[in-house]
Amino acid sequence: MGEKLLTAKEAAEILKVRKNTVYDMIKRGDLKASKLGKQLRIRQEDLDFYIQYGSQYGSQASTMLNEGKTQTNDIDKDEFEKNILNIPNGPTDMAGINKTTQKGMANQIIICGQDMVLDLLANRLNQCIGENVFRSYKGSYNALYAMYQGEVNVATAHLWHGKTNSYNIPYISSMLPGTDLVVLHLLKRKQGFYVQKGNPKNIQSFEDFKRSDITIVNREPGSGVRVLIDEKLRQAGIPTQEVNGYQDIVSSHLEAAAAVNRGDADVAVGSEKHSLSVPGIDFIFIQEESYDMVIRKEDFNKKTYQKMIEIIRSPEYQKEVAGLGGYNVENMGKIIWIDEE
Repeated sequence: MGEKLLTAKEAAEILKVRKNTVYDMIKRGDLKASKLGKQLRIRQEDLDFYIQYGSQYGSQASTMLNEGKTQTNDIDKDEFEKNILNIPNGPTDMAGINKTTQKGMANQIIICGQDMVLDLLANRLNQCIGENVFRSYKGSYNALYAMYQGEVNVATAHLWHGKTNSYNIPYISSMLPGTDLVVLHLLKRKQGFYVQKGNPKNIQSFEDFKRSDITIVNREPGSGVRVLIDEKLRQAGIPTQEVNGYQDIVSSHLEAAAAVNRGDADVAVGSEKHSLSVPGIDFIFIQEESYDMVIRKEDFNKKTYQKMIEIIRSPEYQKEVAGLGGYNVENMGKIIWIDEE
């Protein structure tokens, strides 16, 4: 009783981000929220906790959920202003599915990856089929590993391979041995540096990361951005221990952008799409990345998966994704690699 409750708009003003950014943070489990009727409210102490500890909150919430100590947020679809979709069971790791439930994976499809276009896909697929469609929010490397472990049916990745200057296939071919796979292209996104408005420290390349006056905020191991950072530092011959802030980790593009906006870091790496959600920062282009989907060949011709592919290739879905901004949907759904060893 007597605790202060904030609206999404009020939380956004405190964080100096847009309201939709707050909704996305809640959707990903980075910020806790509750419903009062159809209204979304955030406790002041939860917001203060997020400001102090950042991504640790999301990890703590996921741990509590897996131990049965809390319940997934149930955010009203209208409250998210149609920008964030309410996928069944919420945005938790493995979508709240425990090991007992995973035994029934033959009757489910679990789509793994962090981009919101997968939420749109899961929502459309849920509307088309009688089977349950769930979401897991593991990053690229961890998504492929989860697929190898049999924890998810579909994985997505945007992993840059420095030695070949290519995306995904070198990792996919080595991380899922003994598995026949089909890889579909989803989209291309621009990756770059998030810097403070006007780029006051003139950050232009990864070489700047070794400067003593530069502090970065990093991404979690296994994410596509973390792999990109580590590969670029390796190529530049920069030891990670010489990079200020290398051990300061956040778990999403938006959180990285917000850290730069708050002045907690001078630079972060992320997609152009998410930089548009955070006023007060600039985006410096590095390279275009390929975001691709991995399906087991044994599943590829099953009705559920063919329906998913049909949705991906549909003009309606592609138009919806392109309408979000920051996505190049050319060749979406095209098969780019088949492993039949």
